[in-house]
Amino acid sequence: MEILEEKSLAKQIFKKYSANPKNWNFIISTNPIKDGFYDATIFSPEDSWKLKIDSIYKPSPIITGTRLDLDKRIVEREFNETLIPFGYRKIDPPVFVNILKRLYEEHNSIARKNSDYLNQELASLLNSTEPTVPTQGTEYLYGPFLYTNRNLNGKSRYEDMVSEKLSQSIKKKIKERYPGYG
Repeated sequence: MEILEEKSLAKQIFKKYSANPKNWNFIISTNPIKDGFYDATIFSPEDSWKLKIDSIYKPSPIITGTRLDLDKRIVEREFNETLIPFGYRKIDPPVFVNILKRLYEEHNSIARKNSDYLNQELASLLNSTEPTVPTQGTEYLYGPFLYTNRNLNGKSRYEDMVSEKLSQSIKKKIKERYPGYG
């Protein structure tokens, strides 16, 4: 198992995404389990990656990760009902701003009668555009990320072992980056 850090991990995942940008999912557990770190899982049609994130609340978190040997269908069954695929979607900024303004006005006019209205409209917008490979000079939306309070670990001994190794790796990285910490 090769454990990668931020830049090399991002480069490897982006290379895979660029080969096939369809049907990706990015799931982040907002519930730090045991080790105090956050777990994320990225699924593509061909591969899966497990990530450990030191914080989901800072702009440049410390991240370690590895490619998994995991059955993607298991996770799809748990999360798939209305899961919008993750990816880069081309946008025209003025058109998008107008859509957000309209959604804001409509949401305020219906107030609290239907709290899911905004989510449904955004989901419809995201579903109407296909994920694509980004190129310089074009504007994109990036996401969506599925945040869940579910524990993404503990499904198997293999996942527990991967989680523990990633925790050890991120602890080591924190000590290197912040020698006076812990």
